Amino acid sequence: MYQRTKISAAALIVLGGMSAVAHAQSDQQPQQLERVEVTGSSIKRIAGETALPVTTLTAADIKKTGATSVTDLIQMLPQMQGFVPASSSVNGGGGGVTTAALHSLPSKYTLVLLDGQRVAPQALGSVQGGGFGVNLESIPLSAVERVEILTDGASALYGSDAIAGVVNFILKKNKTDGEVSLTINHPQKTGGASWNAAISKGVGNLDTDGFNILLSYGHDEQSKLAASQRSFSASGAYFPFSSGGTNYIFDQRTGNTEPANLTISAYPNSAKGVVPTLASGATQQQINQSIAAGYDVTQVGSYSFNPYYTANGNCGNSLAGVQIKSASSTTCRFNYAATVQDIPSSKRDSGLVKGMLKINDDTTAWGELVLSNFSMVSQYAPSAQPMGVSATNALSALFTRYVQPYLTANGLTIDPNNPVATMGYRTVSLGGRTDRYTTAAQHVAFGVDSTFAGWDYTVSVVLSQSVLTDTAAGGYSDFSLLSQAIAAGTYDPIAGTGANSLPASTILSSQLSKTTSKLNTLHFGAQHDLFQLPGGTSIISVGGDYSYTSFNDAPSQLLLSNSGFSTQPVSSDYPVGGSYGAVPFKASRTNWGVYSEWLLPVTKQFEATVSARYDSYTKTHSDYVFNGTTVDPTTGLVDQIADADLGNTFSSATGKLSLKYTPMDNLLFRGSFGTGFKAPNMTDIAGALVFNGNTAGTYACPFPTSTGCLPGSAQYDLLLGPNGQSGAQGLKPEKSQQWTVGFRFEPMRDLSVGLDLWNVKINNQVLSQGYAEQVAFNNPSSVPANLWFNPYQDPAGFPTIAFEQQPFNGGTANYRGIDWDFSYRMKTSIGGLVARWTGTQMLKQNYNFGPGLAMNTDLGVFGPDQQVVFRTQSNITVTLASGAFSNTLNMHYKSGYQDETYAAGDGVVFLANANGTRGAATSFAGLHVPAYTTFDWQGTYDYNKALKLSLGIKNLFDKNPPLTLQNGGGGNQIGYDGRYTDPIGRQFILAGSYKF
Repeated sequence: MYQRTKISAAALIVLGGMSAVAHAQSDQQPQQLERVEVTGSSIKRIAGETALPVTTLTAADIKKTGATSVTDLIQMLPQMQGFVPASSSVNGGGGGVTTAALHSLPSKYTLVLLDGQRVAPQALGSVQGGGFGVNLESIPLSAVERVEILTDGASALYGSDAIAGVVNFILKKNKTDGEVSLTINHPQKTGGASWNAAISKGVGNLDTDGFNILLSYGHDEQSKLAASQRSFSASGAYFPFSSGGTNYIFDQRTGNTEPANLTISAYPNSAKGVVPTLASGATQQQINQSIAAGYDVTQVGSYSFNPYYTANGNCGNSLAGVQIKSASSTTCRFNYAATVQDIPSSKRDSGLVKGMLKINDDTTAWGELVLSNFSMVSQYAPSAQPMGVSATNALSALFTRYVQPYLTANGLTIDPNNPVATMGYRTVSLGGRTDRYTTAAQHVAFGVDSTFAGWDYTVSVVLSQSVLTDTAAGGYSDFSLLSQAIAAGTYDPIAGTGANSLPASTILSSQLSKTTSKLNTLHFGAQHDLFQLPGGTSIISVGGDYSYTSFNDAPSQLLLSNSGFSTQPVSSDYPVGGSYGAVPFKASRTNWGVYSEWLLPVTKQFEATVSARYDSYTKTHSDYVFNGTTVDPTTGLVDQIADADLGNTFSSATGKLSLKYTPMDNLLFRGSFGTGFKAPNMTDIAGALVFNGNTAGTYACPFPTSTGCLPGSAQYDLLLGPNGQSGAQGLKPEKSQQWTVGFRFEPMRDLSVGLDLWNVKINNQVLSQGYAEQVAFNNPSSVPANLWFNPYQDPAGFPTIAFEQQPFNGGTANYRGIDWDFSYRMKTSIGGLVARWTGTQMLKQNYNFGPGLAMNTDLGVFGPDQQVVFRTQSNITVTLASGAFSNTLNMHYKSGYQDETYAAGDGVVFLANANGTRGAATSFAGLHVPAYTTFDWQGTYDYNKALKLSLGIKNLFDKNPPLTLQNGGGGNQIGYDGRYTDPIGRQFILAGSYKF
């Protein structure tokens, strides 16, 4: 546990706090130098002596930001890039989870702690870099006293897997007063309002009464913001734009719509009995195929049509428009992005119970219980599900009604090698798909801090659990019930009639999946003064921890069906537009580690700290193991076999050397060099090859002559498989090297300047998502051929092309940048002025997708992994305090970047005709997305010591997000990138708190 008491003025300077505030206090009070424990070190010492870059956000700092949740607070910091925002839960793989990520490294490299203790994490999607990360939505901001952020990675105390750094939330403790607070955020425009309320009360004083109990409760709500409620997202996936003096049209509408499209593979009747010749351009193979088939195979073509458009001259839907590509291709395209949410709605209830008991002068027992229930309701586009329509399957009525008449009228015969028509269908009449993601978190920690025989020691136990449930809250249809309605003639998805019968097929309030993550940890640590050196006392600390981690993913019976595994339900049913073909996942493993840290104050001006750690992980034990090689020749199913230990064991020693040099009282130099180690995640090792839905973006067919091709730019299928092999073929641990060099300088009483140059290099990086979909589909030959399934029949019987994303050890990744922190204080005629400027300048960010492959970067550009890394992010905070009044102005800045590029064959960017209609597809080098700057203002009035009132405006100048043409990586929003900007606009904030 962290027992911080009073901090010296020097501590505030070194930690980057407001030096002016420190001086104001030190002028009136004697310095009290008491030992505290600082994030990143296992040694309790004078906070001002730290040689590590730690940023501290106090309770006052948190209030000045105007943040209403931990997610808002953390993700606005300039050191944070690459995290998972709430907008990613709108069909972007977020799944109700938000995360922290330091310095653009994926979230799995940033360790998030509560009072220095690990928290049960949740699995992250492949778009977010895979692995596990703590869901920030499960941490109650109302219970947080302060936040400490260590931007130097691979800690000996917390674990060598904290490669990017540590975010430590210090919870309130030992308080006797009570406090109630209320904050209301009201946007100027409709949508996106939020509010929160909290109450806390402490009983007993640890020093005088020998105990303290603190209770805290908070509730907050966020209203949804629909894309249609903001001008920059209301146009959805179809809008005009200009660049470089040329007018274009962006068109990412899809061929899944209602009334539905049909696509068939057929040949002209005149081709029957015809054999092509070499002179006509046919190959000998095609000649032989034609002889065997009885028709000219070179005349087989793809034909797309929309019966509703043919009969009525329109697409039957205000969000769909016609696309005529040729005489044999007339389809309707649906503007799905105009129907989604920019921000999902959410509610959170959270509570904290924390107790401390002073057993004697040397021994204190403590315990804490954190409970949180967070519910996010995200709505995205209506279910898009291509379906196979043939003369013999469940949708045969549609084949008879529409396909056969089309063949007859156009003198065509369906290709016997592909006799299934593709229906491009979307359940528009049912509205958007809606998921309710509920995270129920329970974190129990207890322990004892004591002193014995000259050693300070602590023993602690953590029992942490996070349960994430996905429930269908609307828009999903049951395929069996839908098929029955079509067969009975009560609903026709091609004619668009009978939609009033669709609600009977809706899957509502049904649990789709439940994932449970558990982390149990036993920790012991001790420290002892060794001997005196010229610079002070040499201190050594030792410790160790033992952890048990488990992860259980339990899909519903509906999602388990069609998985292709013999022990799973065999059914033709599935949720239209949702996931299916899943298999259960249950895996666990244990790990232990030991560490030591030695402080050597060599002189008054120079000190060194040497730390070392050894970690060991067992193999991953999986309760569900599937034979990936033996297929039943009759059923085509793969058997489940006995549970087993999979993958490799992992162990490694890591270390760090930290140096600090203080040539004068107001100047400090520091540096560190260390190594890190991260074992592959359990989800990378255990599991089965499963259907993983559609690609996030749309692509031209990767194999143009394949029978699995779809017309135009389309979404294809993805498969997800683990790597559970042992030995050289299995996954290897990731290794890192990181170093930091920096200084803190106070040239005058009221000015503090700090800079830290840092570098992180990762080898054997585990790419949980496998090869990025954009890399695979834009350049199919650049990835291993065995990862393609061509053609592929998905669990719904739909012929297409699929790509398997399998975890593997990539090559290297390198990150480098500068963090800065300037603060200044001055007295004016109207009050005290305090200014602080913090920021991060990224100098390098590159990675590759495998050994020997070319290096890629996201630095200042939309990268191949569908991410952007901003070269510069910074915040400026200026506070003017005048008696009982104070005013704070915050500025948030992100630099510009080069947006996604498109080739003409992508079929996304088109030239605009003079009359405003869409012209020919064209290549496009990408927009330059301009810098994004917003300002927040907050005014506070301290009525008395108990009552405080605040009025503020967030996004003071109502800055809209800049236009981007990104085609994946975030949610379904188009026209801006919700990962990097705030779509709400100007908000008025009213807040108040009362202490009792």
